[in-house]
Amino acid sequence: MLGKTIFKRDTNARIRRWFFEVDEAAGAWRTHSGLVDGETVTSGWTSCTPKSKPTPAEQALFEAEAEMGKKLERDYALTIESVDEPRDFGGAVMLAHTYKEFPAGQRVFSQPKLDGMRCKVNRFGMWSRTGKPIVSCPHIFAILAPAFVRTPDLELDGELYNHQLKDNFNKLMSVLRKSKPTDADIAEAASVVQYHLYDTYRPAKGFEARSSILELFVAGLDAPEIQLVPTTPIASLEQLDRAYGTYLEDGYEGQMVRLDTPYERKRSKGLLKRKEFETAEFELVAIEEGNGNWAGLAKRVRFKLEDGRECGAGIRGSAEHAKALLEQAPSLTGRPVTIRSFARTPDGMPRFPVAIDFDRPDHIEKAA
Repeated sequence: MLGKTIFKRDTNARIRRWFFEVDEAAGAWRTHSGLVDGETVTSGWTSCTPKSKPTPAEQALFEAEAEMGKKLERDYALTIESVDEPRDFGGAVMLAHTYKEFPAGQRVFSQPKLDGMRCKVNRFGMWSRTGKPIVSCPHIFAILAPAFVRTPDLELDGELYNHQLKDNFNKLMSVLRKSKPTDADIAEAASVVQYHLYDTYRPAKGFEARSSILELFVAGLDAPEIQLVPTTPIASLEQLDRAYGTYLEDGYEGQMVRLDTPYERKRSKGLLKRKEFETAEFELVAIEEGNGNWAGLAKRVRFKLEDGRECGAGIRGSAEHAKALLEQAPSLTGRPVTIRSFARTPDGMPRFPVAIDFDRPDHIEKAA
């Protein structure tokens, strides 16, 4: 199979083309490049063994598309007509106000709040919420690139995220924040980074219509790396609270409340963030080792409340972080531990408490 042809203008003002070819039977790929209407230079075949993909054929297509994504992020364009266009972030993304009360009398939608990296994607590339290029995961842009040929003004709004890393924010950010990623960095990103879509810019449409557009868009891609953030219509405060509780139990950071309003390129009252938790320091009473697969790792902590009562909490962070904490438990006991929890119970006990930081004398990996 042949990949899409992409273009760039070289230092001599000539337009060059590039595309890949995949031999699925052989599990290999190669490239074709040269001047438009000129001779084509063909590379040798690169044979693939399964790494991030289960078969040689899928691995070959994945590697070829990732190479195309890198070129598009650097200096290539999707069409000849766009080779001279400046790479432009475009308009700002919509930001949220803080949720205060249920917006009665309006159409309301609920989504889980993801703890990842905000990412806008347009035909020029991938961008942070402040307009900085994101170059660490070209596999995402390669999947989306054909859509920008069909719809050049398409703008996608979402989060670079993986729910399996919900307890290891540092790991996810270390992958995403690479400004000069190596081939190994790109391969690592491709193995863990997904793009979770929650909105798209359509100035004349409300959120319900935009959400329907996204649903069809993601279904048409049929790519596991592109996920649709689940969206639930809400009819009452009770239903909104139930959805919020489910998100917290499932490990999400909070809740996003959306109204059926147009996409605004500013902080909008049509988008509300709900993170009703408190962060406070308490005296650490004990770090407890886990059982089974958690043997040798810190699994829970006990800490002392203001009135002297003790409370248990989970620990946020990686296995490496949990191992280091257990080893340092004797020196940490009696020192402050930072606990994040949601609204307290009527008798003052923290709900869903999680230990997110410790007063360590050294600087082992810090949980986000």
